[in-house]
Amino acid sequence: MIKFFRRIRQKLLTENKFSKYLLYAIGEIILVVIGILIALQINTWNQQKQTIAKERNYLSLIKQEMGTNLEAIRVEQEVLDDFLKNVTKMLALYGAPQVELTNKELSEILVPILSRDMDIYFKDGTLNEIISTGNLKDITNDSIRNILASISGNLERVRAQETRVNNYISKSNAFIEKEGSIKQVITDVGYDKEYGIPLHSSGNGNLHLVKSEEFENIMVFASLVATSLDEEYYSVFEKEIKTLIELIDIELER
Repeated sequence: MIKFFRRIRQKLLTENKFSKYLLYAIGEIILVVIGILIALQINTWNQQKQTIAKERNYLSLIKQEMGTNLEAIRVEQEVLDDFLKNVTKMLALYGAPQVELTNKELSEILVPILSRDMDIYFKDGTLNEIISTGNLKDITNDSIRNILASISGNLERVRAQETRVNNYISKSNAFIEKEGSIKQVITDVGYDKEYGIPLHSSGNGNLHLVKSEEFENIMVFASLVATSLDEEYYSVFEKEIKTLIELIDIELER
């Protein structure tokens, strides 16, 4: 094809038909430009296809990751609900000190309070990759992109509130270690046999805790921060992730 055009050009020049040659040259330039534009367009289409495929792959991975995280939040909410239920039971004892209470009954309330640790097992490998590689820009849906950009910051706020709850759990343990009997709690729930701890009399046990204003204060603060974690952090975070999954579903169906 190139040789064919060269022959035409040479023939026009030898016949001294400059005007025809000029028109031919312009036409040839136009053909070259059109060819370049077509090649660029094809390259653009290919890049767009690759970008769309990469975006859909990221969205699928994010959906899977966030589905796992949603379940992790629900599990932690159940743990938190059990914690709050027993803190509430403990606080109710201060309002009704006349109720007869055994060490065993008190220990069954204390164990879920002393043994809890609020910490969502949050998976964010794909999210971190998208952000660290600068591929967040390839997510074309503004709503999805905005949520993805905000998740890390919201998770940090949840973690901070979890830490506040865990601090009061630690204070509860420290108080009983100093003023009460951990042995009594362990024995009452049967952990002494499981862990091979020698059994002996624990004296008065922990019944005096229901008369301790200091321990009551710890329970009050534990209730406040735990309720806030449940209603203002876990629930809001869960709603955000549900919204993200719903938006991704809509995007993947297109």
